[in-house]
Amino acid sequence: MSTSGKAPILNIALLALAVSALGIAFMVSKSKKPIRTLPYMGTYTVDSSLVNGTYKTDTSYHKVLDFKLLDQFGQTITLDTFKNKVFVANFFFAQCPGICKKMNSLLEGVTGQFKGNPYVKFVSYTVDPAHDSVPVLLEYANLHDAVPYQWYFLTGDKQEIYNLARKSYYAAVDDSGATFVHTSNMVLVDMHRHIRGIYDGTDSAAVKKMVVDINLLLEEENQNP
Repeated sequence: MSTSGKAPILNIALLALAVSALGIAFMVSKSKKPIRTLPYMGTYTVDSSLVNGTYKTDTSYHKVLDFKLLDQFGQTITLDTFKNKVFVANFFFAQCPGICKKMNSLLEGVTGQFKGNPYVKFVSYTVDPAHDSVPVLLEYANLHDAVPYQWYFLTGDKQEIYNLARKSYYAAVDDSGATFVHTSNMVLVDMHRHIRGIYDGTDSAAVKKMVVDINLLLEEENQNP
């Protein structure tokens, strides 16, 4: 009995199976969740309401506060500048000889890894705005090879900046009303203004973990646009 007529049919069937398998693999890869989900940090509220006879619970997590400050080019910057961006915030001052120097040197390395990525930004707030004027910040930014419009150095009202450090980013643990904020914390914020990580900016291992977490947030956003 001849099998010559069956060979093409068999080949077509195998090809169809292969295409189907590739389609399934593609769908699985699209639905794949991040290996690790970052926590939400800061205060939150839970609101339960009765909807159609069923209690619906809604959890609202802390969001960083809006602000209005000047960058190293003298341009007005608000939180809208970072809308739909993942960003890292820290606090420093230009004359700091210790932790700020190490912190921003490590941060410079991080910014280099995301250079040109339009979804990742960095913002450094000076805690010494009386000294750190726009020209001083521009010189400082150039010292760290800061990419314009990706790494922002901000100055402005001291009280506003200190309130951001304490109440918005939770970067400064001291809430005693101290007249000077000094912290090595870097704060990771997602595209929805939620704090998703706080890291010791002078610890290279912690900063490397932050890089991993930035990529996790980008992956998370891709899966939940």
